[in-house]
Amino acid sequence: MHFDQRELTALKNQDPKAVKAWYLYCFAGLMAQASRFFTQENEQLTAVHNTLLKALKNIDQFQANTSMQAWLAVILRNELIDTYRRKQRWRILSFEKQEYELHEPQFDSELDEPAEWKRIESLLALLPQKTRFLFGLYAFEDMKPREIATQLSMDVQTVNWHLKIAKQRLKKHLES
Repeated sequence: MHFDQRELTALKNQDPKAVKAWYLYCFAGLMAQASRFFTQENEQLTAVHNTLLKALKNIDQFQANTSMQAWLAVILRNELIDTYRRKQRWRILSFEKQEYELHEPQFDSELDEPAEWKRIESLLALLPQKTRFLFGLYAFEDMKPREIATQLSMDVQTVNWHLKIAKQRLKKHLES
């Protein structure tokens, strides 16, 4: 669906009916995308709500008669990356604190059947959280391993290792 200037003006003015209609239109697709990265519903909801709040705050940057879903997908991807970074920082801070020495609708898809998506999601849920997250960026967001590494301040070899593990495990489960 494309939003025209009248609908965007209503969103900019934070018209309650327009905001509610926009929210209901966007929510299901964003939840489907977030579920590819997070297994827990509260993490999915947080990512989607943060995405919608950021989008509403910056609605003046959206161009009328372009794809709202594509614009929101980019905002959600950035939110997922930010969430990952926050989790990593929190984990490092909590380790330092404890003095340990230890250093995750309607989108384009070839899978149209809900049963096929359920199977894919159940297979992804078997992956370790970090591996699942990195594989999601690679497979669903079409990010290159080097791009993922740059965005997450990781070594590209580490990203490649996680992708290799994900592919091996998924292939094993698909063959069985």
